[in-house]
Parts: sequence; C-alpha cells; structure tokens
Amino acid sequence: MKIGMVEGSPEEIRDFFQNNGLNIQDYLEKPETPLNRIWFIVPVLLIFGAISLLTLIASVPNPTQAFLFLIGCGAGIWLAVNVQIRFKNTWAAGFIAVGTILLMLVAIGVMAPSELVQQMKDLRK
Repeated sequence: MKIGMVEGSPEEIRDFFQNNGLNIQDYLEKPETPLNRIWFIVPVLLIFGAISLLTLIASVPNPTQAFLFLIGCGAGIWLAVNVQIRFKNTWAAGFIAVGTILLMLVAIGVMAPSELVQQMKDLRK
C-alpha cells in the first residue's frame, strides 16, 4: 500500500502516523460524489419542453414565448454547468450552452434553420 511518499503495509502506515502524532485523515482526500442523473434529466426535459411548445404552438402570446425562451436558455446553461462540474470539460459545456441558445432562437422564430446554417458557415471562415 502506498500513500503519497509513504509505502508499506496498512499496519506500518497506521503505526507511522500514530508514532509521529499525525492524523491520517488530514492527509487523505475523499473522492467527490458524482452528480445524480436527475441533475441532467431535469434541464434536458425543460429544454425539450420549451422547444416543443415554442415550435408546436404558434399562437402563444409574446410574453409566454419570452418566458419559454428564458426557461429553455436557463435550462441550457444549467445543463452546461452540470456537464462542467461532472466531466470537467469546458468545450462540451460551451457547446451545450451555445447550441441550446441557438436552438431556442430557431424555435422562437428569430432565425430560420437555413439562416442558422449560413451563420455557422460564416463563423468557420
């Protein structure tokens, strides 16, 4: 068994710490508990719900559309933060945040899907 630079049997390591008046718990780190799946499922459901309502119900009043848009964007940022915390991947978190906002813009009717593709092509240049 090896802890840092100390190597030996568990009894030897425990005795070493006790003989020197040290607490072994001060030198050990508890692993982080992973995020529960519900923290990923809820924002995904909110995003899909907001996109579905915005695209399927065209006669929704403007304040309701704005509220659904904000709910979807907030859920996208929430999902991006969860991905960053769980996987420590900034690229994936950024892609999720930007992608969700772009999808919400298409769903609310600010951009057409063809305009979105054209904007992506322009960004690559």
